[in-house]
Amino acid sequence: MTNWCQNRLVVTGADDALGAWRAAQRGVAPTYDRGPVAAQSLSFAAQVPVPPEVVARGYHAGGLGDLQRVVSLQSGGVDPLPGVPLDGAAWQTMHWGSSRDAADVEVVAEPGVLTVSFSSAWSAPVPWLETVGALWPDLTFELWGIEPGNELFVHARVEGGRVVLMDERAPTPEELLAWGYDVDEM
Repeated sequence: MTNWCQNRLVVTGADDALGAWRAAQRGVAPTYDRGPVAAQSLSFAAQVPVPPEVVARGYHAGGLGDLQRVVSLQSGGVDPLPGVPLDGAAWQTMHWGSSRDAADVEVVAEPGVLTVSFSSAWSAPVPWLETVGALWPDLTFELWGIEPGNELFVHARVEGGRVVLMDERAPTPEELLAWGYDVDEM
């Protein structure tokens, strides 16, 4: 069963740039032959697409071995299978920070601000945010994510295409309450 990380992304900037960014995020994640998927207003695949060779390999073809490859690569290690593409779950975890596409997406637009609430699998989509932030240097991105099952709280900020804040830690009781979690059940 997937643990879902609750996320809130606030994007600020000029209205024309925000409109262009919002349009560029609309898309569909790869289906891996599981049937059609509807386009949504925030798809990690829209700007960080899964390569065709990864889709061809399949979503869980490498199992835990591919997820171990991701852990090794993220910590600066060498890929033990450099000629074999990662499977979809592992590639998405490495490049999006979530093994699945955004879910339960809601967008609120105000002048100069877009607030996007969504869920991601297991953790906040920090690698995706870093890539998208670099593609849109005229916008500022601030992401908060919480996943109590993994004792994870993330607060990240990207300005001018660069990460200027990255705070990853266990959530405080106050943060759990603010996100609607019952501290007594944790």
